Amino acid sequence: MRYAKEFHDAALGADDTLGMKPGYEIIAPVPVLYLIGHSMELSLKAFLLHKGITLRDLRTKFGHDLGKCFKKAKELGLLNTVEFDEHELGAFSVLNEIYSTKQLEYIVTGVKMFPIFGHIQSMSQKLVDAIGLLVGHKP
Repeated sequence: MRYAKEFHDAALGADDTLGMKPGYEIIAPVPVLYLIGHSMELSLKAFLLHKGITLRDLRTKFGHDLGKCFKKAKELGLLNTVEFDEHELGAFSVLNEIYSTKQLEYIVTGVKMFPIFGHIQSMSQKLVDAIGLLVGHKP
């Protein structure tokens, strides 16, 4: 959980620098999206570990697919711990498309959709706060 929080904070710090450049008023720079996506992945995996999913299963069955992690977390009661609005969930779905396919790490040509950063940032913050509290992480 500590790493999830650190990646979240790093995303915000990078956005404060890179995101202030012209052209990034709505869509965050790719490194920022990667950092926030990784934070979300680590938060969700901390929740799944807390609920008894093994590290081996996290690696083999879930990989880096945020959608799979989120679906399993919902099955295990995540939404009893934290709520998300439709904008956050929509942006999360868009982020997963480019995060899980490694398009934030390696250039893939062609048209892509990018999520609005504010929605991703608020969802990531909710995950860090709620899951951190649940698993006993002190910020």
